[in-house]
Amino acid sequence: MQYIERWAAVVGCQGILIRSNIKRKEAHRFYEKIGYINIKQSLIFYKELISQA
Repeated sequence: MQYIERWAAVVGCQGILIRSNIKRKEAHRFYEKIGYINIKQSLIFYKELISQA
């Protein structure tokens, strides 16, 4: 992550956005420990449609 952060700064990025599945609690703790903050939580909804053919 340090390498990625340094590279991003060199190429002019203002920040880094990481997407992580809501179930990955260990990953969330890791990112928080190295200074990242949770800015959003989102859900994806799906409905399976049964074919009328």
